[in-house]
Amino acid sequence: MTSSAPSFLRLTGAATTLLFGLFALTHIAVALYGLPQDTVPALTLVALACILLAGYLVTLPAEEPFPLRLTLVVVGLTTLGSLNAWNLPDRGWPGWATWHWGAVSFVLFLLTLRGRPGWTWIGFGIMTGLTIVWSVEVGRGAAAGIGFVIRSAALVLVVWLFSLLLSRTRRAIRRLQRIELSRVRSEAAATAALEEQNTRLEQLRHLATPALERLLSAERITEDDRQAFALVEAGLRDQLRASNLATTRVTDAATRARARGIDVSLLDDRHGAEVSESVRERVESVVVEHLDAATGGRVVARLLPEGRDSVATVLASDGESTTRVAIPEE
Repeated sequence: MTSSAPSFLRLTGAATTLLFGLFALTHIAVALYGLPQDTVPALTLVALACILLAGYLVTLPAEEPFPLRLTLVVVGLTTLGSLNAWNLPDRGWPGWATWHWGAVSFVLFLLTLRGRPGWTWIGFGIMTGLTIVWSVEVGRGAAAGIGFVIRSAALVLVVWLFSLLLSRTRRAIRRLQRIELSRVRSEAAATAALEEQNTRLEQLRHLATPALERLLSAERITEDDRQAFALVEAGLRDQLRASNLATTRVTDAATRARARGIDVSLLDDRHGAEVSESVRERVESVVVEHLDAATGGRVVARLLPEGRDSVATVLASDGESTTRVAIPEE
């Protein structure tokens, strides 16, 4: 008995408070004007209080669709207000004393706009049923009872159809929003992938270009050249084995350390899991610091699998002592 209430149609705020105020003032005036025609005027005031309370509740700020508990209270109050039919005269046109049918219909169509069209029709059906029962009891007949509420039924039907149109419009807008969001995300992912590819290409040029130029231009390859080529090869292995770790700064530091005879290993065990830019920079700084500080032995920098307490570790050993540093996620 719910419907997707249009999220862009909020029956709350100053405008709704003003609407409810006009509704309350109008029906207070009409109810008081029609009191002389009521059988028991005090019961009219009770019905008026029930309907005004129902109208106030249906304009309260709440999630959409309108909470079921409050919906049941509103339908119950409109049902009590509908009992005012037994307060009408048995003969002749009741005149302004019929105000409660329009008032109940207005509250119920607000309930429709709050995403409860099913309960609106239940409430209206109860009002219609009570009106017909009263009309038959006093000798007016069922047709007369239907005639009293038929115009209100048309109002509720129009508002119900309007709410369906708004709901369909909202679903169409949300579908377009999802499509647009998916497109933006795809473009962002493609842009990020292209930037990452360009970064890797730049690192590859930085590593390999000097060695390739030396190979093309040198008449004779010296031992120093072979050592330089070995360093380039190690840097390329780092790119393959530890792509998230082998940034330009880390690769340069690793090359400097290897040139000093340090055994350097860069490992990436995150298996493609993303590393945020801030964490990457923090890891990069710690790794570079240990690589530049190493004077011998071995340095192993490793990105740990996702889900660990630490994002990375750095193990530095010079043969006499070993230092292990764990870098937390945050």
